[in-house]
Amino acid sequence: MADFSPQDETSNDGFFLHEAYVVWEIALQDASVMQQNPSFVHLFGASLYRLRDSDLTLAKELRVTFYHTRNWVMTNLPTTNPFGHSYEGPIDFDYTVERRLNQMHVGKVRKPPTAAPPSLTEHVHAPGGGMVVRMTKNDPAANELWAASMKTSLQFAQEIHAGSEPSESPATTVRRILVSLLETAEVRSCLRDIGMSAEELRAKLGEPFDQ
Repeated sequence: MADFSPQDETSNDGFFLHEAYVVWEIALQDASVMQQNPSFVHLFGASLYRLRDSDLTLAKELRVTFYHTRNWVMTNLPTTNPFGHSYEGPIDFDYTVERRLNQMHVGKVRKPPTAAPPSLTEHVHAPGGGMVVRMTKNDPAANELWAASMKTSLQFAQEIHAGSEPSESPATTVRRILVSLLETAEVRSCLRDIGMSAEELRAKLGEPFDQ
């Protein structure tokens, strides 16, 4: 995975305190947990996650949740696991969001394990001293794909931030993100597969965004 910080691409113009940044961070962490390249569907799921907190009534009306999107990406998107193992863990992970100095901090909630830790596999060996070492593969092409995917999602979030009003609420930002993502082929494919209508969701999200 390439070493990249959003600060390398974005000036400190309020983006890191904006809801668009929070959504992007959640999408990036969702993709990381599930060992995938960030995608528009991860952003869509992150937006649905934040909509639950900012406008629960609208979130219920949409009838599609971040659980739907996490299930879909787990089934339909390729893994970045160097050994080709798709993610098979839980999808009910949550995040905390808090302001720290000049940036919003998004942290994955640590939950107690529900099962015994996995046994050593052929991909892990324990040398003398009991230290467990996990072997990894360095694939430059895969690193470049991850970086490109991450930058695409970051640029999308930056554009949402650039088009926001100073007094815009988090719920309004999330609605704008969802409406924009409904125009992407990736999200439309996801919605078709789970039996949802992009047009119906678009009508429920509504305009103008002045609340």
